[in-house]
Amino acid sequence: MTPYAKASDQYLTQRVMGASPEQLVALLLEGAQRFLAQATQALTRKDYPAKGSAINRVTSIVEELSVHLDVENGGDLAQNLLRLYDWWGREILEASARLDAARLERVSRQMGDLRQSWEQSHQQRIGVARSAGFRAEDLVG
Repeated sequence: MTPYAKASDQYLTQRVMGASPEQLVALLLEGAQRFLAQATQALTRKDYPAKGSAINRVTSIVEELSVHLDVENGGDLAQNLLRLYDWWGREILEASARLDAARLERVSRQMGDLRQSWEQSHQQRIGVARSAGFRAEDLVG
């Protein structure tokens, strides 16, 4: 293992270990987008084994997102996410079979939009937590 790869692995481990639930979902979506980009590039090069490998990784991430949804307590949001993840899984597999890079790119854009939403949710949550902990009385003697 190269020193760069080891440092990269350590950085990723630190990001995951210190992440909120929203950030973990955003990280998974970021990874899925990266693998979709690799699949699209492999399609362009007609490197079908590389495409297959990248597609397998993306579908694993989408399955992981689905499995960890709390559909019993998550209400409509969880149900809608479950439907979206299911659709993504089917769309990715069909696009892969049809060698349709445009469909893969569309799913990647949707993942990016959802990733931004999760990142904003995290920012709002920590903003609320910070403001809840702030009291002007603590600053005045």
